[in-house]
Amino acid sequence: MAISNINVAIQFSPSILKLSEFLLMLIEIIPEYEISDDTHKLINQLLVESFPDYPLDRSYYKLLPQFRYLVWADNNLVAQVGIEHRVITNNGHPVRIFGVIDLCVALSYRSQKIATKLLQQIAELGNMGKIDFLVLFADDSRLYVENGYHKVTNICRWMKVDEHQIIGIGEESMADCMMVKKLGEKKWQDGIVDLLGYLF
Repeated sequence: MAISNINVAIQFSPSILKLSEFLLMLIEIIPEYEISDDTHKLINQLLVESFPDYPLDRSYYKLLPQFRYLVWADNNLVAQVGIEHRVITNNGHPVRIFGVIDLCVALSYRSQKIATKLLQQIAELGNMGKIDFLVLFADDSRLYVENGYHKVTNICRWMKVDEHQIIGIGEESMADCMMVKKLGEKKWQDGIVDLLGYLF
């Protein structure tokens, strides 16, 4: 069954991704509060494999996302991405965003377009949910450029969080890693971007 034919956005129901004649994967969208302790451990293992400096004791870097996409194959967690649903300001104007957090795929399952499929699903859900922009921060931009994101040079303002404590307000350009994809009718503007929360 093709994933594009399944309405995963509204009902948060699992969908099937067929990567080959022999490999089927289950993609689920799940609110953070419904994720079990065992699954959080699997998420952490995947994150640590993908990002060597990731904390060893939790499934998030700074704060929890609102929900995640989880990809399963043979009862193994093979990919995940967190989503932050937030209003931020772009040059003083409020915009609705999905923040894309810690997208990663298990090493043995890479180069099969799983990350691309997840980005496509996030965009589809954003369009259905009247999201204006998708926003992320990435050291390696290649995957995201291929999927319609572009780097922006705005000065960012955000709440600094370190080990569950607010330690101040940051304000600087993130031109080397901040990327945006337009979904709605609004145009991304120059000027300060206030994240109205932590830097995801």
